[in-house]
Amino acid sequence: MKGFGARGASGASSGTNIQAGDVPLKSSEVCPSKITIPGKRAPLDLTLKTTLQFVSSSSVKWCHNLSTSCRGTVAGGRSQSSGRTRQESNKEFLFSKALQSWVYPQSMLPAPIVSAMLSSTARGEKDFIHKRYQDWEDSFQNLYYMFRKNLLNIFYVCTAQFVALFISGNCLEKQSCNAYLSQSTRGMRSLLRKQGVSFSMPLCKAEMEQATEDDLIEFSKIRTLNLGQTLHIDALSEVDNTTQSLLSFTGNKSVHGLYDVLLNYKSFLNSLSATDVPVLYSPVPFQNGSLHIPKVICREMRKADSGLASSSVLDDAGEPGSAASDPPLAAGSVCYSMEIKDAALPPWVVSGVCAAMTSDTDRFDLT
Repeated sequence: MKGFGARGASGASSGTNIQAGDVPLKSSEVCPSKITIPGKRAPLDLTLKTTLQFVSSSSVKWCHNLSTSCRGTVAGGRSQSSGRTRQESNKEFLFSKALQSWVYPQSMLPAPIVSAMLSSTARGEKDFIHKRYQDWEDSFQNLYYMFRKNLLNIFYVCTAQFVALFISGNCLEKQSCNAYLSQSTRGMRSLLRKQGVSFSMPLCKAEMEQATEDDLIEFSKIRTLNLGQTLHIDALSEVDNTTQSLLSFTGNKSVHGLYDVLLNYKSFLNSLSATDVPVLYSPVPFQNGSLHIPKVICREMRKADSGLASSSVLDDAGEPGSAASDPPLAAGSVCYSMEIKDAALPPWVVSGVCAAMTSDTDRFDLT
């Protein structure tokens, strides 16, 4: 990331007029919107995605056929390949492995349904919710212990309010483990301090909050007594739920403190007490986890410079669908698109699919 910053500062002068003055420049004014990274590896990006789109001049028909067979295998079948070259088998193995994530729960329950089941007098519904939470607790504990024993390098805990990332030294080339929590609020930060969990806010430009729980109680008493014009200005009030509110936990003690808070989220976080359990994402199997494959859509498209804009979607047989009843395409006028969609696409899916695509073609565009 230091290299990206240096490259952005030096390369931005050709396309942007940078003026030195009293007003600090925004990062978007200094850094270019595009950065070319040499090499065949995808850049390290730990944020969860929802869509990946590949565009290539090489056919992606094999990706569509393989993703369909992967879903069949998950459903209970077993796909077999015969007559494949070693290179074809290698790229198919890389692609099928890249699509795999392990998830709990397999599907989410809407908040109104969870609230109705919690307030229901029927014992079966309450037992269902209780078992679901107990299974989630067992899964989270299993993931964390695998993580601390270096059997797992990375996993995610996703709620409707924030995402927590646990990442070990094997990924960061450090000995200790780290964790990050996105879109924090003042209430969450106060809770963490009260539980003795230390953290930093590396993306925050404002001063860190120094007020403790006792300070806030004392201030509320002063305000109640109307001792003069009392006004409390929170320097981080505009930071909540933004990228600047990212929390960083460094070292085993801080990471374990975050784990304890998340494990007991129903007791600490009232806003999540009436919602479904957080979603756990892992690149390897874990207790109660289900194998999950994202949706893959492949298309044949005419290039824009050919003056035609129609496209065809490959069906389950890997052939163009019935919607593609257009005239035959001229040689060299076709490009191929593959779109991968899901509620969350972890970084191992992104980097894995890039590695598989690199083994098949020398050049492709990824969005």
